[in-house]
This record gives sequence, structure tokens and C-alpha cells, in this order.
Amino acid sequence: MTRAEAPSGLAGQVRMLLSLAGASGKRWLAGTIGASVVLAALDTLGVAAMVPLTQLATGVDPESGSLGAISSFFGTTDPGQLIPIVAAFVAGVFIVKSIGSIAFRWWLLGRTTRVAALTSAEMARRYMLAPYSAHRTRRLSEVYRSIGEAANQGSSVLLALITIGSDVLVLIAIIGVLAITSPVVTLFAVALFGAIVYGVQVVLKRTQHRLGEEFAEASLQSWQYLLPGLDGFREARLTSSSGSFVDGFRAAKLKQARASRMGGIVSDAPRYLLEIGFILAILGISAILFATGTPEHAITVLGVFAAASVRALPTMTRISANISTIRIGRAGLRILTQAATDLSTEPSHDEQRRTAERYSGDIVLRDVGFHYPDTDQYVVAGLDLRIEENRTTAFVGSSGAGKSTLIDLVLGLLSPTDGSIECGGRSIADDPASWYAELGVVPQDVFLLNDTLAANIAFGVRVDDIDLDRIAEVIAMAQLDALVAELPDGLDTAVGERGVRLSGGQRQRIGLARALYRRPRVLVLDEATSALDNATEYEISSTLAGLQGSLTILIVAHRLSTVRRADTLVFLKSGGVEASGTFDQVRAENAEFARLVELGDLS
Repeated sequence: MTRAEAPSGLAGQVRMLLSLAGASGKRWLAGTIGASVVLAALDTLGVAAMVPLTQLATGVDPESGSLGAISSFFGTTDPGQLIPIVAAFVAGVFIVKSIGSIAFRWWLLGRTTRVAALTSAEMARRYMLAPYSAHRTRRLSEVYRSIGEAANQGSSVLLALITIGSDVLVLIAIIGVLAITSPVVTLFAVALFGAIVYGVQVVLKRTQHRLGEEFAEASLQSWQYLLPGLDGFREARLTSSSGSFVDGFRAAKLKQARASRMGGIVSDAPRYLLEIGFILAILGISAILFATGTPEHAITVLGVFAAASVRALPTMTRISANISTIRIGRAGLRILTQAATDLSTEPSHDEQRRTAERYSGDIVLRDVGFHYPDTDQYVVAGLDLRIEENRTTAFVGSSGAGKSTLIDLVLGLLSPTDGSIECGGRSIADDPASWYAELGVVPQDVFLLNDTLAANIAFGVRVDDIDLDRIAEVIAMAQLDALVAELPDGLDTAVGERGVRLSGGQRQRIGLARALYRRPRVLVLDEATSALDNATEYEISSTLAGLQGSLTILIVAHRLSTVRRADTLVFLKSGGVEASGTFDQVRAENAEFARLVELGDLS
């Protein structure tokens, strides 16, 4: 399958980032430019006001140039009175500018962190609503990286881009004021600092890109070691492999730490070079001014330049640091946009019903065939089958016979490559959400939340919407009364992460209660009793026997004792129906099944 092409340019990747978060790029741009222009104007005003202030300090005629306008406005030419007034004005402008900068930063951080949060949520939504066949092929470590760190790196790139845009406007405004004051000095300073910034970025470019790739790779490796160590806790403990996973995780995090440290140095390096450049600029400007003008003019220009440097040096430092952030973060942004592009090519499941019509009737498979997208070998081929409503149908067969794939097809998790699946004459693909609403599924490994027993039974239902009367009904049906009575807080008892405080039989009965809570018309047990002891299996089989005739029950099992009471038994082989009928009929007609019965000591 050809992989979809994600945007390769920075602009396209940023647009996709904003799209994932549901943000308007034009609105972002308008707000940012507006705020940046205001801040640049304040900076310009503050720096420009330094000209008359330094002129007053150096004894320039208070009635000439801009000083004349100021003297006329305040009605005095006394420097002792004008200096405090102009100094207060300069201080006020810079104070207002600082407050504005903090407000702008607050707004900007709020928007970019919100973009990161909404992007992560959108990626999670896309992954959760992706086709089941695609989900089976994904590495969870890559999924977690895309949802978490890649989204955060993307928002960091966005923040850096916006900050650079704002800072560039400020620099342009400051350069404009300096150019009016002294064009030659301004040209010298721009050339010097421009050469420093440009030269540093050219030298560091390759290193910054490499660090971004290293950080992304280390992030993936850390997930790859963390997941098996925690999700596979029992296996890791029993095989004494926890230390190996910890060592791998430690190595990956140390690799991240080294990349982060190097990234920090790379981001900070321009600042020290700019500080050196500032000293060189002062020396060069002084030489130019004293060689070409009067001492008073030189002192005025130096004062304005010093004031401008207070604003310009941190701004240039931020620009250099943010360029580094963009280059390092591009790897994460690329990973994010590629993942989003791949997901956009897949159909998304709609959890809303298309109609109010409910599914009912027999389930009919017509010439159903299925193979996975990455192979041409059929797992199920040419299968015709009728599953009668309100009857119990069991599927048996050796490993690889296609039982699990067939159930996934009937559940609607997989779509047939060939043929169709209908219920009551209506394709289950017409309205997947309505079809899922009719299903109750008990898998072999029941996933339990680290939440209360009630929340686990009413899986996915808001706490305020849980039907406690229905909870009581299904607890009785699943024979959980004794467990509830033993628990310290009854239904409000937390069962622990993945139900670690419960036995396998208790987890399966909770899974059965969860399936029944939905009031399904079709109950599916997919190897639900394979890991249970005989007593627990007998209890669940008794519960199923009590449900027979009231709903359609589908059972997949290796243990033949579980399916002996089924109304219809379907024996599968190589993805097709080898024999079907009652348990005794199939045993009599099919020698292979008869042999399985004999081995199971059920004859």
C-alpha cells in the first residue's frame, strides 16, 4: 500500500497542525501581526525618545529640532525640568511595552498550548476511530509518540515561528529609528550583527536537524522499552527481564537527555556571540562617530544605540534560539503531519447511528471471503452461513481455521474482501453504529479500568448515566453476587489496573456482565472460557444456558465442553465450513471433529 504524501514544507506542516487543532490560520496571523505592530510601535517610540533625552544630557540647544517642540509643549527650556519629564516619558513607554509584551506572551502561550492539547486530542480521536484492520498493524510506541511528544514539538515550532515574526517587526522598527539618527552607524551595526546571526545559523543548521531526529528516535525507543515492561508486567517479572527493559529505557532517556543538553547549548551559543558582537559594535561605532562628527553628536548616537541594544540584543537572541527550536522540532512536526496524513486516507468510524431502525433477524454470510491488505492469501474464503436468530451457534476448529477472523467479520470489525454479511436482510455495513449497539462481546482477555466495579460493568458510560437497576440485574445474571458481597465498598470498589485484584474467573464474569448491560440482541463469546477452571466454566455455561432462546449467542471455543449445548455447531477448516449441525451430528459426520471429541474425553 502506497503511503500518503504529507506536506514537506514548513508552511504546509504548520497549516496542517492548525487544522488538526481546529484553529484558523488567518485569524492567528491577523491577531499576531496586530499585537506585534503595537509592540513594535511602543519599542520605536521608546528608542526614539532617547534622542531628545541624550541631547538634553549633552547640552544641545533646547530650542532646536525635536527639543524645540518638547520645550514649546511644556513651556520651558530649562534642562533641569525637561530631563525628568522626557526620562519619565521614556520609562513609561518601556513599562507599557513590557506589560504589553507579558500580555502578548500570555495570549500566545495560551493559544499554542491549546493547539498542542487539541492536536493531541484530534490525533487520539483519529487513532481510536481508525479501521480495526489498520489498528492491528500499528506499533503502540509510534501511536503514543504521535499523540504526545510529536504534538508538543509541533506546537513549539508554531510558538517559535510566531515569536520570530513578532521579534523581526520589533527589530525593523528599532533599525528604522537608528537609521534616522545615524545611517552609517546603523548600516555598520546591521552588517555586523547580521553576519553573526547568519554565520552561526549556517554552521549549526545540520547539527540542529540531527538533534531533532535523535530526539524523535530516542522518544520512540523509550516507549518501546516502557510498554512491555509495564503492560507485560507479569511476563517481565516471571522471565526476570524487567532489568533489560529498564536498561533499554534508561539508555533511550539518556540519549534524549544528551540531545536536549546539546540542543540547549546550540540554542544558547548565539547569545554569547551576540554579546561579543555588542562589544565590537560599541568600539566600531565609537570610532566611526568620533572620526566623522562632534563629541556631542557621538554621545547622543551612542546613548540611542545603547538604549536600542537593551531591546535589540534579547530580541536577536530569541530569534536565534527560536530558529534552533524550529529546526530541532521539525522532526516531531514531520512525524505528526505524516501520521495525520496517513490517518486521513483511512475511513473513520462514525459512532452515531444513521437511522433509528434496529437490526433483527438471522445473520447471513453470503460467499464471504477475506484477506488482509498486506497479503493475497485468504483467511476466510467462499463462506456461506446462516446464523439463526435467538439460537446459540458455536464455532470450533483447529488453530488457524479462521474462527477469530470470522467473528471479527460478523462483529463488523473487519470488512469482507468478497461477499456480504446481513442481519434480517440488511447489510451490517449500512449502519455500523446501529449494528454495534446490538452486540455484547466477551473476549478472552477482558480489559478492565482502574475504576469501580460499576464503572467497569457500564464501560464507557458517564458516571451520572449509569443504570444501577440494570447493574443489579446483570450482576445476578453473571453470578457476581458473591463477589460484590465480599468487596469492601461493593459496587464502588476499585478493581485495580486491568483488574489485578481479581481472579481470571471474576474478570470473565465482569466481562459477561458488561456485555449484558448493553441489552444486546447478539452475545458473542470469543474464547471467553478458554483460560477458566472447570468450575467457573460450568458456572458461565449455566448462565449461557439460561439465556438460550432469548438472544442470539455466538461462541468461539477450543474447549468443546463449552459448546456441547449449542443449538448449532459449525466446524471450520482452512477458512471454510467443513461441517455444521448439532454437536452429535457433526461428531458423527466429521472424523476430524470426532477425533477432537475423543481427545477431549467427551465421548
